[in-house]
Amino acid sequence: MQIRTIATALFLLVISSALTAPARAASLILIPSAGTVAKNGVFTVDLMLNASNAPGTHPGLYGGEIVVNFNKTLLTYGAFTLASGLGYFEPVAVSTTGNTQTVRFGFDHAADTGKVGTFSFTAIGNPGSLAQLGLVDGDDFSGSFASYVPTYQRFYPTFTGTQVAISAVPLPAGVWLLGTAMGALVARRRLRHAAH
Repeated sequence: MQIRTIATALFLLVISSALTAPARAASLILIPSAGTVAKNGVFTVDLMLNASNAPGTHPGLYGGEIVVNFNKTLLTYGAFTLASGLGYFEPVAVSTTGNTQTVRFGFDHAADTGKVGTFSFTAIGNPGSLAQLGLVDGDDFSGSFASYVPTYQRFYPTFTGTQVAISAVPLPAGVWLLGTAMGALVARRRLRHAAH
């Protein structure tokens, strides 16, 4: 009976210390250039890192592997451009399973906060579609992110994807003006014929 009481007390102590320990959080987030994109429109999505609360020395250097996934019937992947000063420890790889396409790569030498790089996409889905872009750790078992300074220390950031609404292709202003002018000519011709 005493062993069970001691085990329970130790369990509660561990849980309590985990809940009151300071958070060592970091985050990666996808930020699109626009919330709504016309069908066949090209747009970009920035991959942003905030590791200001990650373990290690600040300012520091960070790296990890990410996977972005999306429905290839709604979006076409263009490219990924890494931010200046960063490098790849795993090159960009694109794969497809069914309608899901993934873009995977590993980056390193990122600063505490800022842009890791920029994706480009083309919206190809039907107007009214909502294209989701998921973002996850490339190692979903033990995590791939680390702080390199002063020593290699693992950390587990949060990941936030994004979404983009696909709209109908807007008609250029010139088409509206041409339509208005044509309508005025037709109305004028009808008035002339009515007068004669």
